[in-house]
Amino acid sequence: MDDFSPHKTGHVRWWLWVLLLGVVIAWGVKTRHVTVERYSLGSSSTMGHPSPPASVPAVDVHPEVLSLQESFAQVAAQVKPSVVNVSAVHVERYEAAPFEFYFGDPFEDFFGDFFGQPPSPRRSRPRPRTYQRRFEGMGSGVIIDPEGYVLTNEHVVRNADEIKVMLMGEENQSYTGRVIGKDAKTDLAVIKITAARKLPAAPLGNSSKVRVGDWVLAIGSPFGLSQTVTAGIISAERQSLIIEGREYRDLLQTDAAINRGNSGGPLVNVRGEVIGINSAIYAPTGVFAGIGFAIPVNRAKEILGDLIHKGRVVRGWLGVELSKAITPAVVKQFGLPDERGVLVNDVPKGSPADRAGIRRGDVIRTFDGVPVKDVDHLQSLVAKTPPKRTVRVQLIRDRKPLEVTLVIGERPSSVDETGRLQKEERPPSREETVASWWGMKVHAMNEQLAEMYGLPSGESGVVIVELEPGSQAESSGLTVGDLIRAVNQRPTTDLEAFRSVTKQVKPAEGIVFDLNRRGRPLYLSFMAR
Repeated sequence: MDDFSPHKTGHVRWWLWVLLLGVVIAWGVKTRHVTVERYSLGSSSTMGHPSPPASVPAVDVHPEVLSLQESFAQVAAQVKPSVVNVSAVHVERYEAAPFEFYFGDPFEDFFGDFFGQPPSPRRSRPRPRTYQRRFEGMGSGVIIDPEGYVLTNEHVVRNADEIKVMLMGEENQSYTGRVIGKDAKTDLAVIKITAARKLPAAPLGNSSKVRVGDWVLAIGSPFGLSQTVTAGIISAERQSLIIEGREYRDLLQTDAAINRGNSGGPLVNVRGEVIGINSAIYAPTGVFAGIGFAIPVNRAKEILGDLIHKGRVVRGWLGVELSKAITPAVVKQFGLPDERGVLVNDVPKGSPADRAGIRRGDVIRTFDGVPVKDVDHLQSLVAKTPPKRTVRVQLIRDRKPLEVTLVIGERPSSVDETGRLQKEERPPSREETVASWWGMKVHAMNEQLAEMYGLPSGESGVVIVELEPGSQAESSGLTVGDLIRAVNQRPTTDLEAFRSVTKQVKPAEGIVFDLNRRGRPLYLSFMAR
């Protein structure tokens, strides 16, 4: 049979057409790939290696702008090592009765009634236990002396039982801080830390030379983010602001971002000098809104000596209540030459002004030879004058000039911003109202304590108001609210008697407490092993 039959010939032709179609398709795909590459990458001297895109020229920055940027960077690098994190812990002690579950016997009352048995005694209430809560606050501070003196806000360390100061940088070292001086009036405080080396300190500038529009940097730990630097300008100088019920004077207003945690940190100028201590913000939403306030550093420099060496600020006191301003009507009716000076609204009895003969209605024109501008100016002059110093004061009384001499006193803590002597609202010191012994604190018996702890009124003695957990007093079975009437049969009628008796107690010979616990007489004994 012929191998080239018509059937076989047709089959070969079919395969030839298929092969030809495959070649055409392959050539078309390759041509399309080359075209796409050419149009997508552009022409190139070497196929497959496109030329790099043309570079965009950098913006031509004015040399002064670059200089300002470099100044900010240098100031930040210079001041940051002296800025610290301040962690203040307040420990609050409170009492609570432990949980106790009572499982009653359902047949107890039935058999008691049926057989005439007396009811079983009620279980006594569990004694309250003393617990502790720790509240931690964060703030900032700035080292102002290589010996370890840190300047911060008073509200950062207020009521603090523990203070930790963290130096940021290469070491990230933590130190235990101790408040050596604080002043609520200026909201400033000084913390002392002890280090084995000299610490980096920031220089203090002159806030009186600050101008509105000056560049400033705020450095601190907002929200715990340490070593944060923000930039802005001095927006305004505020003579007086009431913030959270406290009057601040001569504040520097800035738009450099200040947030929670920045308090106590420095506000510095472009020379790296501290010109203010960041203290407050105006924040309707709770976060920074472009308005922050700093205490001028000059105000801090005025009191640093007192804070470091005395622990508090000693201010002079004139002893007059002042009207806020002299109006044109006052000028006319009092026969004054101008609106300069201050009008005396009241003079408390026994004050330095009262002893010098100053009266209500007098207008103070000069203080110690310095012309008085207004109330703030006079208060500043008096505060800077040390107590017991003799000064001359020129007045206008009944349209006639008059000069008096007085001895400056020490400003009491109960004087408000107008000079009014308030009633003493501060409770007596703990040394006067509380005695401590054996890990407990006792207070003289009074009506409030009797009502609070269910004690019989009219009883004499001392009441336990605080008990340290794990102390000997707690181990012996004493509890808060116990009225101690006697120790070892010696009456403890008051704090003085309690102190006297406990000095003679010898635990090794035994102690017997005569108590009243929630209205029930009780003897409690203890013998040291």
